[in-house]
Amino acid sequence: MVQVERVDALILGSGSGGNILAWDLARSGQRVALVERRYVGGACVNIACMPSKNEGWSARIAHLVRHAAQFGTITGPVTTDMAKVLQRKRDMVVREIAAHLAPFKSSGAEVVMGSGTFVAPRTLDVQLNDGGMRRLTGDKVFIDVGSRAAIPSIPGLAEAQPLTHIGALELDYAPSHLIVLGAGYVGLELAQAYRRFGSRVTVIETG
Repeated sequence: MVQVERVDALILGSGSGGNILAWDLARSGQRVALVERRYVGGACVNIACMPSKNEGWSARIAHLVRHAAQFGTITGPVTTDMAKVLQRKRDMVVREIAAHLAPFKSSGAEVVMGSGTFVAPRTLDVQLNDGGMRRLTGDKVFIDVGSRAAIPSIPGLAEAQPLTHIGALELDYAPSHLIVLGAGYVGLELAQAYRRFGSRVTVIETG
């Protein structure tokens, strides 16, 4: 028999909205549990907005150094250490996660790391990342699970094992040729960054 743990507020997903809600409700005296599978702080902290800006800044520096002569500064041969670019981004993510965990500790809201599945109204079974299972039920339940990249149904694309924005931000080298499908802001952000890192880049857009 699984013991049911009751809380005032149960939140699924650690995006910015879920986190702020958890902290504020806990500070008001409510018992709060937030369930997160992997990314404390959500996509913006871990795999989207801030990591891409971090790598974009490294790309800008690479571009400026290569073109320093235009501004009156003479440099020698320039290379980019992509392993250091990647590590700089990862270090920033670690700091941001720590900054998001601190308010949980100070407010008293609990972070439960695991995969949550609804098994009854307002009730989650959580398969814990470190093993075991907990059943949580809340008087109020909030869902903040975000979104994920979709691979379009283009013949042969899945077999080519394309990168999403997540994989592109984990590269420790600059590809000799990068093809970007889609000229939305994410695609263009990655395209200009890797061009500045030295890759040949082709952007394909239907619209």
